[in-house]
Amino acid sequence: MVFASLIVVGISTLIQTRRVGPVGAGIVLPMFTAAFAIPFCITAVVEGGPATLTSLVIVAAIVQLVVSRWLFFFRRIVTPIVSGTVMMILSITLASVVFKLLDDTTAEDPVGGSLTAFVTLAIVAALALRGSALLRLWGPPIGIVGGCIAAAALGIYDVTRVVDAPWIGLPQEWPGLALEFGVPFWTLLPSYVFLGIIIAIQTNGATITAQNASFRGDRSIDFRGVQGAIAGSGVSNALAGIAGTVPNAVNPAGAAFMQTTGMASRHIGYAIGVIFLLLAFVPKASGLLSTIPGPVMTGYLVLVTGTLFADGARTVIQSEPNPQKLIVAGMCFWIGAAFQFKLFDVPDLNPILNGLMQSGITTGGFAAIAMILYLELTNPRRMRFRSKLDIDSLPELNEFLTSFANSRRWGDAMRDRLTAVGEETLLTLSPLDLEMSLDADDEPDEGDQRTLVVVASSEGDVAELEFIGGEGGQNIEDRVRQLQDFDEEDVVEQELSLQLLHNYASSVRHQQYHGTDIITVKVEQP
Repeated sequence: MVFASLIVVGISTLIQTRRVGPVGAGIVLPMFTAAFAIPFCITAVVEGGPATLTSLVIVAAIVQLVVSRWLFFFRRIVTPIVSGTVMMILSITLASVVFKLLDDTTAEDPVGGSLTAFVTLAIVAALALRGSALLRLWGPPIGIVGGCIAAAALGIYDVTRVVDAPWIGLPQEWPGLALEFGVPFWTLLPSYVFLGIIIAIQTNGATITAQNASFRGDRSIDFRGVQGAIAGSGVSNALAGIAGTVPNAVNPAGAAFMQTTGMASRHIGYAIGVIFLLLAFVPKASGLLSTIPGPVMTGYLVLVTGTLFADGARTVIQSEPNPQKLIVAGMCFWIGAAFQFKLFDVPDLNPILNGLMQSGITTGGFAAIAMILYLELTNPRRMRFRSKLDIDSLPELNEFLTSFANSRRWGDAMRDRLTAVGEETLLTLSPLDLEMSLDADDEPDEGDQRTLVVVASSEGDVAELEFIGGEGGQNIEDRVRQLQDFDEEDVVEQELSLQLLHNYASSVRHQQYHGTDIITVKVEQP
């Protein structure tokens, strides 16, 4: 299983980095074995055997592929709030494992174990905070080597496993591919469906964080890349199921690595994938890594978990000004922490429910989804408008926005602002290039008529308009942000609608999915 995991993780990391068609993130997004999935896997093997585990892991992979394909429909559930919260909970989940690594030596030599962890942390933190770009890149291995030297000096570093392991090797057994759909499969099916959703949410959050760390300057989230990352995770888990090993997930430490070192080249992703593949055939290298004392890894991973928590919090705060949803993030973080660290007694239900309730990711993630759904269901009723995506639809759109403003009992000033926003957004979205490219006697093809859907909602005195249309070109949110760097007098004629839209709207957000674009415009009272 270790051999199969290294092979699958290596292939999956290469796919995520390179992007094969709609599969893959196109950025450095290393995969790793999902530690939080191991209790699920133990239950599957004990109750149904390896064939049942294979079947259930493939089901979890299919769930991720479905979420990737229809992420547009799940956007109100798989939100940056949910994703950022899950990232913060992942940091404490990892921390709960990190500090247990001290138990490897502290039982025999508590002072030596703690001192080793402190030395490692001091080296890594010093290089991360004040080192050059090159030193930040090499900070983690330098800190680990320094920690190992300290551990050897204190007598808690054992190299026996390295000496005994061969240089080159293959597994002596292969489990083979078998599927099982007995009673244990159907009993465990709901938990694996939920596991697939949790991995998809974790991948969504990790990808958004990695995109923020990968590009210089402000840049809107590319949700087509997020879809590709979730699809890549689904393919990875399908390979894991076929290979008879445990599920994989995106390694959240990848974003922390990029944030710490400032290095985000895709060549790093290729190197990581190839190294995983090579390590699968080198038992001595695996033995060398496995001899790193637990306290050394504790010192290094403290920095990783801290950066992961900060990235999750930044995702929540930067993407959501709504105070109610910020409360959701705070509450669900502590719900996850309470269950992860067993701060209160939980009734003994059954092995599956017990496993779910002992995981901060599942409890905190489910609580976040439930609260977001509650906010969505209790919002004022949305109004919907549908027409062809063409400037000729403007009178109908103005009539719809006027009706929406009247339903909220807003005055003429707000109504005029809404209609102005609607007009400028429609002018920006309408396929003018298509119309200009047609000869006077030509008629557009049936497939060229794109559909526009406008969903209008409100929170207090703030209106939110969602313009949903076919797949477009450059991200409008980025174009609006670019206009802020220029004087209004210098704006070229083609960007005039964007400039007016920026003046009328309090925020403009452009989410680009495969086949669908969503422009969300928030309008405040004048």
